Amino acid sequence: MTWAGDRRGSYDARALAGKLSGQLEGSNPSVTRLAQPGPDCGDAVIVVSSDKQLAAAESWKPALVVAPRGLERPSAIASLITVVEPRLALAQLTSLFDTRPLPDPGVHPSATVAQGAVLAEGARVGAGAVIGAGAAIGSGTIVGEGALVGAGAVLGSDCRLHARASLLDGVKLGDRVIVHSGAVLGSDGFGYVPSQGGALKLHHLGTVVIGDDVEIGANTCVDRGTLGDTLIGDRTKIDNLCQIAHNVTIGSDCLIAGQCGIAGSTRIGDRVTMAGSAGVADHLTIGDGATLGPRATVLKDVPEGETWIGYPAQPYRRFARQSYLSGKLERIWRFVKQSEEKVGA
Repeated sequence: MTWAGDRRGSYDARALAGKLSGQLEGSNPSVTRLAQPGPDCGDAVIVVSSDKQLAAAESWKPALVVAPRGLERPSAIASLITVVEPRLALAQLTSLFDTRPLPDPGVHPSATVAQGAVLAEGARVGAGAVIGAGAAIGSGTIVGEGALVGAGAVLGSDCRLHARASLLDGVKLGDRVIVHSGAVLGSDGFGYVPSQGGALKLHHLGTVVIGDDVEIGANTCVDRGTLGDTLIGDRTKIDNLCQIAHNVTIGSDCLIAGQCGIAGSTRIGDRVTMAGSAGVADHLTIGDGATLGPRATVLKDVPEGETWIGYPAQPYRRFARQSYLSGKLERIWRFVKQSEEKVGA
């Protein structure tokens, strides 16, 4: 095993300030780890988001603090980098300090690569992985231990297929796609036709096509299309344990949280957010920029830009008003009952 790319896990504060487009104040220490703010961060770099957190860091005495621009460096903080967006800086730092091991360059002796598969320069294939006939692996792409790349599947450059993830026959990934362990891309959709002999299977002849910079979480399933393709657009991020059914189209820049389900042939627009456990019925359209709240059950089209929630899902304002009125039902019932008693008297 080797360590991740050229990410050394050791930087001086001036170098980090340059990478974060920040401004360094104070000394220039060398740091070897990124830590959560707290008492145990003495030799690390930490990221704070408020003056209250920055004041608390005085007692923790970290080697380096990253904080929002405009905050004054306390005297007990020896080294401070100020940035415009602390959370963006945190994301950049996690990449720099990620030194988890990667498969060694080349193909592990225990991996199986079928005749006709093409591996570009710099590709890595881990122990026990299987690469099918005619598959193409782009430069810098990593296929983890025990992962499956089916016949004719295509992975672009700098992708990461984690251990035991499965790309079945003909699935296509763009560049810089991450697929986490246990995910299955390209399994048959749930399609059957009633017959006298029982349910007759619809064979799914399409595939799955994934854009650039997409991330797909652990144990998520994306079914192949029946005749056309299931599509996921650029920069969309899908959490763990999600189900994307056959013929679904998902646009770009969507965020889909854990345990969401999208039924067959539904179209999800660009910049759509689905909170945890939201579900969408089949053959619907979710407009660009829409938001589906947690556990929303969507049974009809959602216009672009709207926020829907509840079961069945409805616009947020209507849902909130109904929830408010539901809390008043006991009081309303008592009022009606008293009125009826007065009339009866």
